[in-house]
Amino acid sequence: MNIENKIKVPFSYFGSKSKISNIVWSRFGQVSNYVEPFAGSLAILFANPLIPKIETVNDLDCGLINFWRSITFDVANVIKFADFPVSEAELHARHRCYLQN
Repeated sequence: MNIENKIKVPFSYFGSKSKISNIVWSRFGQVSNYVEPFAGSLAILFANPLIPKIETVNDLDCGLINFWRSITFDVANVIKFADFPVSEAELHARHRCYLQN
């Protein structure tokens, strides 16, 4: 896979390095063990033109790590719940509609 065909990250993330990923990988070259200490959206990992033997990702935000683990192990369920997330405004609108009928 080349840089032009890199995987797109599923969400924007403050501090993402997606715009400089081609520079990063041109400087790193081919690595056999890639460690990402600040995972975030995993923009650098996804932009890797060559897949290393070992990839390790870390982040202090456990919610991010849980998201990545969730899509790794049960992407269909994540899609189901992410397809129509519950919001307070939506919940009130639905309750109002049900109560009026």
